[in-house]
Amino acid sequence: MELIINKKGVFFISVAIVIITLLLTTYTVYTKVQERKIIQKRIETMNSFINSIEQDLERKLFIAGFRSLFTFENKIIETGAYIGNVNASFQEMFFNGTFNGQSQSIMIGATLNDILNDMQTLGNKIAINLTLKNAQANLDQIDPWNIRITLQGNFTIRDNSNLSSWDTILTATGIVPISYFDDPVYIINTGSLIVAKFNQTQYNSFDSLSLLDHTTKQYYKSSTQAPSFLNRFEGNLLVDSVYGIESLVDIQNLQSKGLQTQQKSIVDHIYFSESNPSSCHIAGMPSWFYLDNSNLADYNASCG
Repeated sequence: MELIINKKGVFFISVAIVIITLLLTTYTVYTKVQERKIIQKRIETMNSFINSIEQDLERKLFIAGFRSLFTFENKIIETGAYIGNVNASFQEMFFNGTFNGQSQSIMIGATLNDILNDMQTLGNKIAINLTLKNAQANLDQIDPWNIRITLQGNFTIRDNSNLSSWDTILTATGIVPISYFDDPVYIINTGSLIVAKFNQTQYNSFDSLSLLDHTTKQYYKSSTQAPSFLNRFEGNLLVDSVYGIESLVDIQNLQSKGLQTQQKSIVDHIYFSESNPSSCHIAGMPSWFYLDNSNLADYNASCG
């Protein structure tokens, strides 16, 4: 009888152990599943945060680039002098909020520190910390009509609970069309009496009517024999660039402003420089309409 009771006790104990083991296993599996769900949720949150940051950076870099170039344009108007190194001046504006060592209020909210602080403020709302080390900024051109602002650095985003992190080499860009700005070449050479916006010509080819319209409306066309937008801000008029642009100077407009005029090629980077290559009057055009020989083909023009 006692043996039977002992056997029953062993059986119940065994069953209890199995049940407890199953419960522990189930709990462990459940816990791990829940942990995975939490981690997955945090990863999704971080991915969403990263995507929003990338989109926001494009906008913020546009703002930083626009405000910097706008400042340079105003400085040219104020001083009558070109910007020595546009990219270096942009970096000073972007990192320090200064131009030639002087604080620029226009850059409040648009410096790198401002941008990182805004990003961290957003990160704080979802318990995420971020850092950007070895940051580098650059301003250049991607084509004749657009300026590119690039930000690069070692970017780290880390969850406060250490559930997830993201480390990468950040490369973000913003694009600023040059059509927002005035040509400093005209500003300096006409004492700001003539303002020429960088408006791209609507003409793909020229005859006498379209050529005159192109000139009087101060349109610009691309030309690898001309200086780029950035070259113009630096006063490098005799530099050929793959991103070169040029307009034709409306001599009649200069005369109407009381400005002294010259008889030479009206291609702007030639007219407003010391260069004076051989040129001729263009057939069917006003008496002041001269082009140099190297530009005749580009404008479908002939001497006359």
